[in-house]
Amino acid sequence: MKANLIFIPILLMTLSCVKFPPQNESKKEVEKPSALSTFDWKTIEIQKVSAPYTFSVLNQDGDTIASNLEAGDYNLYVGKGSSLIVVKSYTESASGVITKADITLSPGNSAIYFPAQNKYATVMFEDLFPYPGDRDMNDIVFGLNIVYELNKKSELVATHFSIEPRAVGSTYDNIGIAAYFSGKNAQLYNISRSSSTLSTITTDHSDILNIFTIDPKIGYFLPDPAENGANKVIPFTGNFRSLFINNPASNFFNVYNFGTFVEAHNFTVKILFKKPLVKYADITFLEETIATKVNISIFATFGIRSKEVHFKYQTPSQLFDTTLYKVTGRRDFSSSEDNWVWAILSDKSVRHPIEMAKINNAYPQFNNWLTDQDFTNWYGVKILDSLYTNWDFNYID
Repeated sequence: MKANLIFIPILLMTLSCVKFPPQNESKKEVEKPSALSTFDWKTIEIQKVSAPYTFSVLNQDGDTIASNLEAGDYNLYVGKGSSLIVVKSYTESASGVITKADITLSPGNSAIYFPAQNKYATVMFEDLFPYPGDRDMNDIVFGLNIVYELNKKSELVATHFSIEPRAVGSTYDNIGIAAYFSGKNAQLYNISRSSSTLSTITTDHSDILNIFTIDPKIGYFLPDPAENGANKVIPFTGNFRSLFINNPASNFFNVYNFGTFVEAHNFTVKILFKKPLVKYADITFLEETIATKVNISIFATFGIRSKEVHFKYQTPSQLFDTTLYKVTGRRDFSSSEDNWVWAILSDKSVRHPIEMAKINNAYPQFNNWLTDQDFTNWYGVKILDSLYTNWDFNYID
């Protein structure tokens, strides 16, 4: 009897560490969510701003979207429904030029920020492409901040991609992240990485070589040489998991609310351009490919180089395994047969689902977004038990 009394609390403690799906999970998934065929899975849009003088741009929250732009017209990528305010650059509220990632602009240059200065967008990937997957959208999660650095002619002289690793819910050993420049040729000649907490990332590019082929230099590297001409792949990392500090024995980082939060190294990838420089007006971001523009996209790879996971409507690199399209029933990189995708971007810093919690269950209004592209506040109502709450990545809530 005494042995049984000892066994019972041990059993209860063991069961408390095991995660079971919510009891009503199967009922919710009998009717699978469907999306519009034209749905693009991003909460961003282009807004045009202009002024006859040097100016900066703020949004309705007072965040800086651009600083010290030369007089002219600009198409800015902002959160859908944003209200933009044009102010002369000498106003104090728009004077900052240092980002959250400690990026200092070269003297005299201007900047355009995405999603805003000192803010991160949220990027979430599924790793089971081309198959539907479990739709928890947490296989890799990271914050993304982009700074486009322009000269007096509004030409692109540098881009700064800052990455805030947040979570890994994938069992793949090798996970890569990269930017892809396609369409009109851009002369990329120097790619460097830096981190305020991981100094070795500047010279040690061994993590990239897990997935990508690069030409390493002292302090920088060159684009993947497999991409020729106008198309260039700029690897950020080939081992996303290696950026997490004090890796636990588990493959999963920050996708359960029990256990310890695993901190990661934020880092920045800086790309320099040489003449002939490209005008900012000729840049697109996560739009459908336009041959006369420099199209910039972000993609992930899982396991092997050829298994690329892109946002909807993006063009894969020439190393992508096109036979994967057979599973989706599509002839391009768009979506599954039911219009579901494997990459989502929010211009806000939002919580990601925990393991096995489908994103449309964790956010009850997510399905509204799938059928109404203008309904962008899909994260306004949330089920915290289904979302990661062990840490705060400057979440909007």
